Amino acid sequence: MHPVVDPAELAALFARRPDVHIYGLGDLEEPFWTRSRWVRRGDAAVGVVPLPDSTVTAVYAVSEADPEGTLELLIELLPELPPGALVTGPTGLARRAEAVRAIDDLGPHTKLVLGDRRRLPDPSAVRPLDASHVAELTALHASDPGAAFWSPSMLADGTHVGLWIGDELVAAAGTHLVSERHSVAAIGGVIVRPDQRGRGHAGRVTAGVIERIGARATTIGLNVDSGNEPARRAYARLGFEECWRYEEIEVR
Repeated sequence: MHPVVDPAELAALFARRPDVHIYGLGDLEEPFWTRSRWVRRGDAAVGVVPLPDSTVTAVYAVSEADPEGTLELLIELLPELPPGALVTGPTGLARRAEAVRAIDDLGPHTKLVLGDRRRLPDPSAVRPLDASHVAELTALHASDPGAAFWSPSMLADGTHVGLWIGDELVAAAGTHLVSERHSVAAIGGVIVRPDQRGRGHAGRVTAGVIERIGARATTIGLNVDSGNEPARRAYARLGFEECWRYEEIEVR
């Protein structure tokens, strides 16, 4: 393996399938690149990326070019990863990793990419969110801890939107990253207060985020737990289509 010092090297690899590598391409820009470490062997590449404004270290090992080689490279690096590292990797990751280190298996996940935008609902019911809404967003995510990853740094993308019922913020969504250079965006932080679910709020805030992304990205995607059938059906109604499957683990 060799360390990667030029993000253009990885950009050329990931640009072959931007729908699969939205996060990989986004990680090649700030605020991610300078804090990350990347290694490569042929078409296999792994990135260790401490996330800004968070204690989480994300490990990117997604590969459609060489899944087996990427898995081998990741297993070599596994002993070096910090406790709590969140790892995304090829199918078979959990089985291989648990032989090397104590992990929590977070199960299979699916990458979705937006296809037909004509299915999107009217986003007029939502309003933009900014740094002045941090307290409200924090309270909303506290209503269902762990339902969606969110940090205040995500507001810097200018894509966050929320939906209010009266004076209460009951749903929100934004982006984990937007890369105009690579024309990709990853929707994240989608959450609906538990007592407000089943009313189409997730679709409305997701549509609002897509509207705010606008022409900044032609490839827009998100990740979902493969077993979360209600969420997958909801995103399918919005025009999202499956493009890749992977596994997630958390290092103990």
